[in-house]
Amino acid sequence: MGALNTLLIAVLTLIFGFFLGLIVALMRRSRFAVLRIIGTFWVDFLRNTPFLVQLYFLFYGLPTLGINTNPMVTAIIGLSINTSAPNCEAIRSGLLAIKKDYYQCAAALGLSQFQVFRLVIIPVALRLSFRTLTNNFVNLVLTTSAAFTITVNELMGISRTITARTSRPFEMYLFIMVAYCVFTFLLSFIAKAINKRIEIVL
Repeated sequence: MGALNTLLIAVLTLIFGFFLGLIVALMRRSRFAVLRIIGTFWVDFLRNTPFLVQLYFLFYGLPTLGINTNPMVTAIIGLSINTSAPNCEAIRSGLLAIKKDYYQCAAALGLSQFQVFRLVIIPVALRLSFRTLTNNFVNLVLTTSAAFTITVNELMGISRTITARTSRPFEMYLFIMVAYCVFTFLLSFIAKAINKRIEIVL
């Protein structure tokens, strides 16, 4: 149950955090100053506040305003918001790495500005930033362990319950460390194999 909850949190956060990071990255590349300011503030604010404080604000702070929170949903929302900042920077670096030739060639084919971004620029930028995005995802998997602080029964939460019942913390936490290590090594191995197939050099 704990492993399934950890996997569920990681997968949903990967999806939501990626798309949120993409949106913020495009905002930071926008020609509109207001969008650039909002995007910059979003990233700077998240990178300069502890994740646990953000999570506690969502779980314990919002109910005081009459907004009910669910532990699992709050963990997914909190992690998605938090990981959007590094994802934004990874995608933005990919966008900045694209040479003007790509824009000019795409425009010469008669594509609209939206089509240029959707069909050419964004796919290339994502391939360029894939390795960094993968590192962000690995860090995300490790950060899911913080969800136990708001009563989510993921791996860390289950391990604390078992430890309290068995009084064997050494074996339990050693197993959890090995489990996280194996899982993240497997993710890194798969990501490297994918990156070799899609890597491009500008």
